[in-house]
Amino acid sequence: MAADSRFCAACGQAVTAPPAVTPPAAPTPAPARPGGTGAPPRISAFLQDMKSVSLREVILFDSASALEIVRSPVFLFLCLVAVVPLAIQALDGIESVLNGLALWSGVLWALLLYRLFADRDLAVGWAMATVFFTAFVGLPLLQVYLAIPPNVTDYLIETRILPIQLIGFIGGIGVREELCKAIPLFLIPLVAARLMTPGNGLILGMMSGVGFAVAENVYYVFSNLQTALSAVRQTRQLAFLVGPIYANVVRMAMTPFFHACLAGIFGYFIAKAWANRERRWPILVTGLALAATLHGLFDTLVDRSPLYGVLIEAGTFFLLMTYILKARGLESAKQLGTGVFDRTVMIQRPS
Repeated sequence: MAADSRFCAACGQAVTAPPAVTPPAAPTPAPARPGGTGAPPRISAFLQDMKSVSLREVILFDSASALEIVRSPVFLFLCLVAVVPLAIQALDGIESVLNGLALWSGVLWALLLYRLFADRDLAVGWAMATVFFTAFVGLPLLQVYLAIPPNVTDYLIETRILPIQLIGFIGGIGVREELCKAIPLFLIPLVAARLMTPGNGLILGMMSGVGFAVAENVYYVFSNLQTALSAVRQTRQLAFLVGPIYANVVRMAMTPFFHACLAGIFGYFIAKAWANRERRWPILVTGLALAATLHGLFDTLVDRSPLYGVLIEAGTFFLLMTYILKARGLESAKQLGTGVFDRTVMIQRPS
């Protein structure tokens, strides 16, 4: 077909029309992505995979299993270790927080010592009752006694002459505090004589020692903190807080255990004296003298060097271990706390 032509009106020549211009094609729309969200393919695929996760894969318990977990000793003990301190922080006032921390550390030590060393015939209720009796009854009775003059012990321990100071710490501090911790052990035979075996006497003595430390720590920790805060107000130097805070941490970690060891030794001899009436008084005096002497040695020497305290505390615990083995009828210390340091879940590898 010929091109479309027209004639020029001026010259009469034929004029060829310009070729038609084809308009550009409209862009082809992109295919819709899965889900219609407009998200990149990888994100959309991930979201689809997330929807495939069932709620049953996340919530693995029912009402029965949840109740068993809440009652589990492992759950309760580890919550006591890690969760309770945060709850104590929510208490109002420094004194309330210190009381809570002292009680927390004492209960923690009591449960640990009970789990490691107690016989099965000693219920945990008796153990915890002994802790709280000494903390809330025994130590207040001791404070009443200390308010009665004259107070010769303070004069003896404030001297710098080592033999005199040692007499004050052993004959004054050691004897009266060990007798205070022994009060529940003298009372228990009146209501439950069957419990007074050497093994139970040792454990109940340890529980009483923990209770004594709980109440004692409340006083000393608060007193040390008040002294430090007073020094900071006077000098405006926060460095005065470092020493007391460190000392308080050490006291809460160490004293429940050491008091438990001392009272456990005396508790062992109290139970033996209960079973041997013919030699009751010699056995009682021997146990009291041993516990009070170790107590007095520690108080006398630890201020001169903490290493003396380390040696005395370790030696006291070693001596206590010998009584535990004897009372439990064990031949090896490896038999103590069976299962505590073993794996609780044994995984069998596929063959």
